[in-house]
Amino acid sequence: MMTKLTLRSLAAHRLRLGLTALAVILGVSFVSGTLIFKDTTTRSFDGVFTQVYKDVEVIVAAEQSFAASEDDPARPIPESVLTTIRTKVPGAATAEGASEGYAAIVGRNGKVIGGAGMTQLGGDWSDDLGTEMRIVSGSPPRAPDDMVIDSVSAGKGGLKPGDQVKVLTQGPTRTMRLTGVFTLGSSGGLAKFLTYALFTPETAQRLLVKPGHYSEIYVHARRGVSTERLRDQTAAVLPAGYAVTTGQSETEKAKAEIKQVFDILAIFLLVFAAVSVFVGSFIIFNTFSMLVAQRTRELALLRAVGASRRQVTRSVLGEATGVGLVGSTLGLAAGVGLALGLRALFTLLGIELPSTRPVLAAPTVLWSYAVGMVVTLVAAYFPARRAAKIPPVAAMRDDLGLPERSLRVRAAIGTVLMLLGAGALAGGLAGSGEDGASLVGLGAALVFLGIAMLSPLLSRPVTGVLGWPFARLAGTVGRMSRENTRRNPRRTAATASALMIGLALVAMVSVVAQSMKVSVGNAFDRGFGADYTMQAAGGGGFSPEAVTAVSQAPGVNAVTPVRFGTVKLAGEKSPVMVADPLALARPIDLEIDGGTGGLGPDELLVQRKEARAWGWSVGSTVAGEYPDGVKASFRVAGIYADNQMAGSPYIMAPDGYRPHAAGELVQLAYVDVQDGARARRSLESALAAYPNVTLLDRQETKAKARGEIDQLLTMIIALLVLSIIIAALGIVNTLALSVIERTREIGLLRAVGMSRRQLRRMVRYESVVIAVFGATLGLTAGVLFGWALQRAMAEEGVKVLSIPFGRLALYAAAAALIGVIAAIWPARRAARMDVLRAITRD
Repeated sequence: MMTKLTLRSLAAHRLRLGLTALAVILGVSFVSGTLIFKDTTTRSFDGVFTQVYKDVEVIVAAEQSFAASEDDPARPIPESVLTTIRTKVPGAATAEGASEGYAAIVGRNGKVIGGAGMTQLGGDWSDDLGTEMRIVSGSPPRAPDDMVIDSVSAGKGGLKPGDQVKVLTQGPTRTMRLTGVFTLGSSGGLAKFLTYALFTPETAQRLLVKPGHYSEIYVHARRGVSTERLRDQTAAVLPAGYAVTTGQSETEKAKAEIKQVFDILAIFLLVFAAVSVFVGSFIIFNTFSMLVAQRTRELALLRAVGASRRQVTRSVLGEATGVGLVGSTLGLAAGVGLALGLRALFTLLGIELPSTRPVLAAPTVLWSYAVGMVVTLVAAYFPARRAAKIPPVAAMRDDLGLPERSLRVRAAIGTVLMLLGAGALAGGLAGSGEDGASLVGLGAALVFLGIAMLSPLLSRPVTGVLGWPFARLAGTVGRMSRENTRRNPRRTAATASALMIGLALVAMVSVVAQSMKVSVGNAFDRGFGADYTMQAAGGGGFSPEAVTAVSQAPGVNAVTPVRFGTVKLAGEKSPVMVADPLALARPIDLEIDGGTGGLGPDELLVQRKEARAWGWSVGSTVAGEYPDGVKASFRVAGIYADNQMAGSPYIMAPDGYRPHAAGELVQLAYVDVQDGARARRSLESALAAYPNVTLLDRQETKAKARGEIDQLLTMIIALLVLSIIIAALGIVNTLALSVIERTREIGLLRAVGMSRRQLRRMVRYESVVIAVFGATLGLTAGVLFGWALQRAMAEEGVKVLSIPFGRLALYAAAAALIGVIAAIWPARRAARMDVLRAITRD
């Protein structure tokens, strides 16, 4: 019987519950979309890596402490090692040397093909590459200046066989003759994230590795010889310093690495999904509280005819189950579309991802239903308990209504949360670095909850102030709208809290971002002295030949190249800036506090803050390791003053780092000229042959650094928009239910002369006051949290607090607009009520 009543109640209130279900749909779709995107992309890359090592059984490469990259590839393998494998490994059918390295293709428009997310790769052509790589147009490379490229790159660059094509490598820019175009893999998945240029074996060695050397050796087994046996035989004949792995293990390693990357991305996105779900819980709670209040007599009658408290509770929770089930199902379906949207976003950012059909894994389904159902049931539990406490005799009363509980408990809990949050904020401000920022984050979360608990106490006075202009300027209609928002402070507070959370996070991020921008600008103005900066246009870097070309240009005083590498220090992987410390004195105002900047092999220059954290001083020695696996005892030769312009807390001389890292690519270079305005033309002329280098003057370098912060801010606000949309739905839902609750009151107002237009204005003013109340709480809290985070990040370089008042005012105006838009449907619904039916409604 109770099941039938629950189903009938769902059908009767489907419109009201529909908006609640929509909040569940949006929250769940964010969760499921993130998980589907992660699983789909990971599986796509799984197929790509399987394809890469499909015909490879054993791989030989130089040992390397860290994963090879375009910046720090493994050291070359001499041809003598290949000869040893061919002659001394009995289980090897064939052994082939491969020469691969950085090679960027310049398109017909003079720009490098592929964005920052693309890998520019070059290799050697072999007629035995099989069906995975076959010529579809033209012919293979035969002459030293011949080259073939993949079909996707050819299409993007507008290139065809017979064209003269520029290729950028670690050496000088080369002009090659394009003889052919080939397909890259049967599915084309590889071409989504790399450009591939292939040369004759001799040319590939000369351009990408060095003559007589290979980057890797591929060994294939004789019939009947297992991969493991071939691996062991190969390892037994190799000299020290070489690693032997199987194609399968390399595939699994690559899969694990890409999975880790997308796991981190998924966690980042799920944080915003959690915000949306949390905001939706306020709407669910508010909706069921109002529905229970409106159905008090109905529930009392159920108690009068014999329904127990448990049955009434189960009836309300049954409705919540229905809402959660429908919302979770539709949210799961919507998640597929969101996953496709995330993929399209990466494409817009210039990052091509391999494509496959969306993957809907069992954990995604379980998590989607768990999130949707649990949040809905938890949010509906307290209204359900209130419904169960309605006495049966209440059904006989005409003035039936649920008694308002005291706000003392909420006030006590809210005060405790605020005090705990304030303590965590104080601890975060007293600390520094990641620990300080973490405490600030914890304090902000506690204060959030405290404000949400205390918001009913704030509702009456604050909405009274916010509604004063309407009461003053709009007469009776304005006064009534203000009183309507003050009538039920719990409801107003719950509705406003949803909007408060989203706007508080937006305001906090805006304050931190603006403070970062101003701090970066001040740091540039104070400590950046380079006239021009050469930056890599792609992800890999650019040739040292570009540095040489610029240094020989007229009017150039000095060029300081900078390379970024990696070493291990005290067992931890640490970034290192590879440059001449003495030459950095002018470009980034590098100041030596102690010791010397003249570094020898195995010596480091350490930033003061980092040295203090480790307890190092000039002369200290640190156990470490180079990228090639060579162990070293690094000596701290000098300590430099804290510097925001330095790209790493550790600096190493090029002569000390280069022998342990095969790569030669430079990530940036600082240029000092005699006359900044006149020198630009000569610099651009010198860089004409290097389209993978971007030349920026001092102001452009500063603007780019600030622009990157703006991009991050835009992305985070875009991810928070969903929570604000959900909050707007909450206002719509609350107003719609409020209109239904006040049907008789609205009918009486219409009967005594209130026009439809006045009634719409009253509901609209009400909505605006609620929205601005939420915005006031949110923006105030957001500015407070932003200030706390800025103070906690002061030692990380965010030294200046800057509050973007114009942007915050825009957010407040947007909140008022949200109130106007949210009121459109409820106001029209109220104005269309039949006056007589409204008055006689029981």
